[in-house]
Amino acid sequence: MSFDCVVIGGGAAGMMAAIQCKENNMQTVIIEHTAKLGTKILKTGNGKCNFSNTFMTKEMYQNNNADYAMEIINRFNVDDTIHFFEDLSVYKKERNGYLYPRSEMAASVALALTGKIQALDIPVFFETSVKRIDRAGSEYVLQLEGAKTNTIKTKTVILACGSAASPSSGSDGSGYKLVKKLGIKVVKPLPALTALESDKKNMKLATGVRAYGNVKIMAAGRVVAEDTGEIQVSRFAVRAMEEGQRVEALVDVAADIKEDDLLSMLKCAVNTRKHQSVSESLSGLFNKKLVMMICKDIGIEGNSSASDIDDDICHKLVRHMKSLRYHITGYKGNDYAQVCQGGVNVSELNDNLESVNNPGIFFAGELVDIDGKCGGYNLQWAWSSGVVAAKSVFDYCNRQE
Repeated sequence: MSFDCVVIGGGAAGMMAAIQCKENNMQTVIIEHTAKLGTKILKTGNGKCNFSNTFMTKEMYQNNNADYAMEIINRFNVDDTIHFFEDLSVYKKERNGYLYPRSEMAASVALALTGKIQALDIPVFFETSVKRIDRAGSEYVLQLEGAKTNTIKTKTVILACGSAASPSSGSDGSGYKLVKKLGIKVVKPLPALTALESDKKNMKLATGVRAYGNVKIMAAGRVVAEDTGEIQVSRFAVRAMEEGQRVEALVDVAADIKEDDLLSMLKCAVNTRKHQSVSESLSGLFNKKLVMMICKDIGIEGNSSASDIDDDICHKLVRHMKSLRYHITGYKGNDYAQVCQGGVNVSELNDNLESVNNPGIFFAGELVDIDGKCGGYNLQWAWSSGVVAAKSVFDYCNRQE
């Protein structure tokens, strides 16, 4: 069996790449090592699939390759993505720049892509793994496991195998091994969007609480990352711990309130609601569980009477709310991570996502060392890199004729 392009991986980037290849009249096949296409898409955006974001800048990409990411994204941008999905009858719903399908169902996006693949009659080898990719003259020979045939030939390959984040969705890191066999450098993959762990016991009192705040990540005594609002700094803490540095998080749980104003609010709350507990009197400002934790930190009980809170304690509460300090002792692994940092070093790729030392081998999606913040940025990278890789395959094949 011989193809113009073999796409390895049936996730967001792989499906997008395969669709573009086939629409350019290239004989294309998808090789997927699970039994289903697009499994990870179903988990995105808490099941709603935040598929892109209108606020698209390089600052949304947290690795050292943000400029490279934006060069690819600008070649298939957010508007292009919106139009692509509209052509598949998936219409957008915007919320503060975040783009979702109008149905707010991730399955809408996955079904649109799989439906297009079926309509284009793109063959898919399910539950099939690629064990080796070998050069054979002007073609590549792929050694397969799980398919009816042991080998297939192709002019080009697009590697869209995903990262190691969320292995239950099929993104198990197996692509890294395949890439290394090609002699391509891989930056060590580590969880990026994941939970951090601390040895501070009182944290359990605020389990499940979400709050608007500011966090600074300190590694070896210097600030390596800072974020406010929907905080996303875990990748920097993880990398610093991997390098053996002591990591701390400095947290301001009232980042939107000046210290003097917060003090006035606290004094007013405990005075006007002095017949209630401290946590109840402050519930108009903060989640009660968060107040219970902060009170415990400074040595008082959140269930104690608000009438017992004097000016000195109010000052202590404010100082603590504005400067919580946590020693970060660990992090949740790939099972809990949304995406990974690390992957194929972009120095190994040219401007068209082609391997510098392996002509005809292209890359798309999370396998590359590009990771964005939560908010549709990683899916936009998947769509853009899938399209650019497919266009590059088309150009490559035409040059070979």
